[in-house]
Amino acid sequence: MTRSRRLTPTVESDDGLAGENEDVAYSWVETQDALAEVVTKALEVNRVALDTEFHRERTYWPKVALLQVKVDTETFLVDPLAVDLAPLAEVLDSDVVFVMHAASQDIEVLERACGIGPRRLFDTQVAAGFTGMSTPSLSALVERYVGLRLPKGDRLTDWFERPLRRNQRDYAANDVKYLFEVHDRLVFDLKEAGRLDWALTECEILHQKSKPNLSPGLAWTRIKEARHLRGKPRCVASVLAEWREITAQRKDVPIRFVLSDLALVGIAQRAPTTVTELKAIRGLDGRSLKEAAGQEILSLVSEGMRMTADEVATLDVDEGPQLGNEMRAAVTLVSAWISQVAKDEALDPALLATRSDINDLLRGAKSPRLGTGWRSDLVGSRIADLVEGRASLAFDSDGGLVLEPRSASVTENKANFDG
Repeated sequence: MTRSRRLTPTVESDDGLAGENEDVAYSWVETQDALAEVVTKALEVNRVALDTEFHRERTYWPKVALLQVKVDTETFLVDPLAVDLAPLAEVLDSDVVFVMHAASQDIEVLERACGIGPRRLFDTQVAAGFTGMSTPSLSALVERYVGLRLPKGDRLTDWFERPLRRNQRDYAANDVKYLFEVHDRLVFDLKEAGRLDWALTECEILHQKSKPNLSPGLAWTRIKEARHLRGKPRCVASVLAEWREITAQRKDVPIRFVLSDLALVGIAQRAPTTVTELKAIRGLDGRSLKEAAGQEILSLVSEGMRMTADEVATLDVDEGPQLGNEMRAAVTLVSAWISQVAKDEALDPALLATRSDINDLLRGAKSPRLGTGWRSDLVGSRIADLVEGRASLAFDSDGGLVLEPRSASVTENKANFDG
């Protein structure tokens, strides 16, 4: 069964529970039968609003503490400490559109708890980028489209606390309460601007790349300092990073609890052969040397020293040609112009193109983001005109950058001058 209560975001009584407020209602779901009812209702509608509360500060895997679901006009707070969330997979794998905000981490949580993420996704933060907002918060979107200011929550809230206080439940319910209104307004604006397909494409890309768990053998590629290592130090770093990842997964602890990045890189660079040498490395604390871990680390160092560079696992990426020094200035120039285009087109600049995207296009990577779809239509082909001399940048009367075609005479004069 479900138990309905009323919530308020303001006054609390002496027992920590808030008073009555008819505007915020929810059903607390703590039995499998009640969850089955939610699933049945969700399969009968076109869209569902969803959010999660989770912690991972002291674990490797995210631990879901609460699931907020809105179906039609009903809001449900599902307690994953009391119920198995697996039945939600049927809805996640259906044609129901899941309206979510900044969904990437929530998708990871759902995949962990239900075995699957939403097959159809509308991320309000991603979509808002096509209306000129730069990675807006949910509060900013609600204020813009609904005209309400959401109460601020405590970022240090312990969502595993039971029973949750009334103000905690109120805050959680608000995370999905207005998502349908925001969704409707965003879709309207995007249709007016002719960008709905762009937004839906980006949401699909977000869903597709949502946290494929990186192979432990590639864990070293996530360590910035390790990526700069060469030769034997890189070999040692790859072995240590793989061991650290597997150990953290097995113990379900953050990787830093096994070995810090600083210590890992230091070990790789110095290749210690004794525990005494190991203890002298910066960033290595006593916790890393417990339970004979010191000898295990030394054994891993020895293993890495026996490896060759071509035995180190690398990301399967399109290396392609590297960008020559003569083109590096072009990246800065193109970046400035793209910022202007984003401003003129009311787009989030980071959504349009990153510096890495520009670099990939200019170096001739196989599948650059700027070479396909709406990005290519908007700026990709025009960048080619700029770097190949068929167009130039100038300031307009308002101080903005504009891309102008170059006349044949100008191009010819430059050729004669260079000759």
